[in-house]
Amino acid sequence: MRHLICLAAVLLLSACAQQAPVKLYSGSEQPASQLVVVEMPNTLEVLDINGQPAPAANRMVGNNLRELELQPGEYRINAYFENGYDVGGGLSHEVVRTRSATFSINGQAGDVWRLEFPEPSNLKDAQAMEDSFAGAAVNTRTGQRVATVPGPAYVSLLGQMLGTGSAVAATSGDAIAPLGTQPQAASQSAAVVAAPVVVPSQAAAPQQTLPANDATLSTLKQFWLMLSPQSRQEFLDWTAK
Repeated sequence: MRHLICLAAVLLLSACAQQAPVKLYSGSEQPASQLVVVEMPNTLEVLDINGQPAPAANRMVGNNLRELELQPGEYRINAYFENGYDVGGGLSHEVVRTRSATFSINGQAGDVWRLEFPEPSNLKDAQAMEDSFAGAAVNTRTGQRVATVPGPAYVSLLGQMLGTGSAVAATSGDAIAPLGTQPQAASQSAAVVAAPVVVPSQAAAPQQTLPANDATLSTLKQFWLMLSPQSRQEFLDWTAK
């Protein structure tokens, strides 16, 4: 009986560690043979795809590769490395976040592209690539390898939603259109206007809200950790009003 219980626990943990592919196209579910699948490690965070925020692409479940499902076509994926390291034997924790790099893919139906980069083995190696993060997009079917180019500066999901970043807001849920299609062309032709500075006491209700998922929670936690003790207290005072 004990053996059966242990086996059931292992199977349950294995099932929890599995991660379903992230659907980033509109319409009904399609088989992988008709889509482009992008594989990426969980230490790689997506800033945007084709200029559009994609918070669903950063869902964290288990330690497996993340899989993004897209329609066939061309994509520019701005992504950055982010990982936490123990400091002083675990007494403290430091998160390293690099500048983003642009991964370029041009996928056909059934293609699987893998986003690769030299994974740092320790905190020092991670810090060394903060301003020089680079990698490649690899077509696992053909072996084609496309080197990255430097990407835009990091903008948090919270910053995107508050309008402090230059990324274009999503217009149809989590759906990302390939480059050159009508929705993407329309978004690229729109002028990017600098966001005005809003005084908190005069701020109006936001036009869009943060999605209720793990990516939002992770971003809010990171934002809180970056605040000074005084800023945290001011924030708590504001929430109490």
